[in-house]
Amino acid sequence: MEPLIIECALNEQATREQNSRVPIAPEQIVRDALEAARAGAAIVHLHAREPRTGELLHPGTECYREIFRAIRQQDPELLLYPTYGFSPTPGERFSHLVALAEDPQVRLDFATIDPGAVNYADQTAAVGRGPGDFVLSVSHAECRYFFETANRLDFLYSETVRELGHVRHLVSYWRAGWIRWPLLLKLTMSENHCWGLPPRPESIELFTRAILPPDIPFRWMTYVEGQAHTEMCRHAVLRGGHVRTGLGDNPLLDGKQLSNAEQVERVVEMARAAGRAVATPAEARRILRSRPG
Repeated sequence: MEPLIIECALNEQATREQNSRVPIAPEQIVRDALEAARAGAAIVHLHAREPRTGELLHPGTECYREIFRAIRQQDPELLLYPTYGFSPTPGERFSHLVALAEDPQVRLDFATIDPGAVNYADQTAAVGRGPGDFVLSVSHAECRYFFETANRLDFLYSETVRELGHVRHLVSYWRAGWIRWPLLLKLTMSENHCWGLPPRPESIELFTRAILPPDIPFRWMTYVEGQAHTEMCRHAVLRGGHVRTGLGDNPLLDGKQLSNAEQVERVVEMARAAGRAVATPAEARRILRSRPG
């Protein structure tokens, strides 16, 4: 099997109430990114947050610039990427990606896209007992703009899929020539939400080989929220997939308030037990630009 690529999601919308170790201020995010990289992460994902309130900054260009430059000074090879929010046009929605890619001190070389739409309510909101009911939506036009921009600026990307139809969208984009690299499908499964497929090994087969035509090259990565996270990580390690972990997805993991680096270390130990190498950032770049063997 090819070396295991580990992505660490540092903070997402996780709060300090859920885990006091969630990084929110820029200096905290820089520290956690470097610690996760030393632990074995080749990719680090982060959200620019307002230090006092924790609110997402969108587009957050200057905050991302500050964080990315500080990380680059100590670890120039680490793959880093931001999130994105909502804007009226594709150009505005992804303006920070362009600014970061064109900044010589940042050199953004990775990003992600969520193709399609999903009713992103958690379980309580879905039955009317809690806040947070909203629809995450990325149109075909926005996806096309994203892929064409990434190809023009030569940065790699992954595709975060939550519904089976999202994979079908990607097949059509591949056929249209929008996608330049082999697919890196982040198979997003959650015990905390009502969308998509449950986090089980058989769901991986449905997301991938059951839908994808044999001529489309792809890799897959587990992105799991909830109690099943650990076992799904182990399944990915053993079956040739890749793994995303971190406080952004699971501020509590197996009932423990671990750090980001400690969550990465758990996945590294799984790889060692399986006799599988862990990819460095340079190896991850090489892998993601090549067709699977």
